[in-house]
Amino acid sequence: MIRRGTLAALRSIVDEVASDPITTEAECLDEILEAFRDIADQNDIQHAVERLARVQEWIFREAEAVEIDPARPKPTPRLMRQG
Repeated sequence: MIRRGTLAALRSIVDEVASDPITTEAECLDEILEAFRDIADQNDIQHAVERLARVQEWIFREAEAVEIDPARPKPTPRLMRQG
């Protein structure tokens, strides 16, 4: 179970990272990979939370932009194999 103090700390991290938003799909993917490394290699959950909060904000902004302008090109997967 997560303690209340921990949740408050996580909320403040989310608020702080909003001041440094992700602006591109490539940047978003890099942040996801770095968050994985933070957890897998360094057991650094707090840094991973910061990165994933930035990713979440980017996803919300992209979804809102597509909702506002359906003609806007949607991000496409760039990790697909070229065959």
